[in-house]
Amino acid sequence: MTEKDSRHKGGVEARRKRFALAMRGLYEFLSLPAVTYFLLGGPRISQWYGLGWWSKLGLVYRMYRNTKRIETGTSFRAHVAMASKIFAIPPKTEGVIVECGCWKGGTTANLSLVAKIVKRRLIVYDSFEGLPEPAQGDRWAHGFGTGAYKGELEEVRANVTRYGSVSSCEFRKGWFSDTIKHHEEPVVAAFIDVDYQDSLHDCIRHLWPNLIERGWLFIDEYSRLDYCALFFSEWWWAHYFDRPPPGLMGAGSGIGVGHYFTGPLRERTVYQAPSSVGMTRKDFYGMWDFVPEEAGMEARPYGRDAWTSTARLPEEVAPEQLAKVLQQQQSQEGS
Repeated sequence: MTEKDSRHKGGVEARRKRFALAMRGLYEFLSLPAVTYFLLGGPRISQWYGLGWWSKLGLVYRMYRNTKRIETGTSFRAHVAMASKIFAIPPKTEGVIVECGCWKGGTTANLSLVAKIVKRRLIVYDSFEGLPEPAQGDRWAHGFGTGAYKGELEEVRANVTRYGSVSSCEFRKGWFSDTIKHHEEPVVAAFIDVDYQDSLHDCIRHLWPNLIERGWLFIDEYSRLDYCALFFSEWWWAHYFDRPPPGLMGAGSGIGVGHYFTGPLRERTVYQAPSSVGMTRKDFYGMWDFVPEEAGMEARPYGRDAWTSTARLPEEVAPEQLAKVLQQQQSQEGS
């Protein structure tokens, strides 16, 4: 290939990339009404917080705009998805919203808007010094990342003041290993965007006991299956909390929020973007507890009675199905 051909090919690829990015951006903007309708369409939001259609659309647009004005690694779709779960928590339920890792404050600004509406505090944990030194054994930590994703506290506060509701926020500065273990307030929802396994361990270890019974926990690094594996680790959850793992909805590609991303991240093209979030709940059950007879061993003693499945179990569906069959039979006999 000649130098001229090489330049021509590079130019074509560059134009193709610009076109793909433009189409992605256009799709994001045009989908705002659909995102509003499908994620914030629940009647309780209007009933509990007085948000009508235009107020919801205005909130989603503001979230979208904020992610364009503040450097952030999280999509506005993820913010709206988290908002939908927070809005579904009864106003009388006691608890704060927590964010771990805020960078420049893009997600903080949007979560603070939600916190203001639901009249809850948003507690923000961050070192405000970037990523820490790597811990031994942390697969996703590396020395070259030390100090990355740094946002000074004054910068974050200024961004939230301008684009969010800073009066709803409380900032707690320091490394997670020093600060998060002192958290005492009940938590209705927590968003964790901390990149490293060691940091995730600290945050889950100390925040989970404070989650309310049906409290939500969200993470940003859902595209890393080995990172998400913590939420399926029988050893980890038995060791620290004597309970089965809760699992993680959206592990690998994120929960469905109208984005185009099939995964894995290693093979992602410019046409797709991981624009979602992974999530779990305090009462979820994500353990494989079926043990075939030939295994010669017993299942772990947790069972499913005390936990919530993410899909309806056969014993829950069977009565309805039986009633439907009887109704059809009676209808046929009557005709």
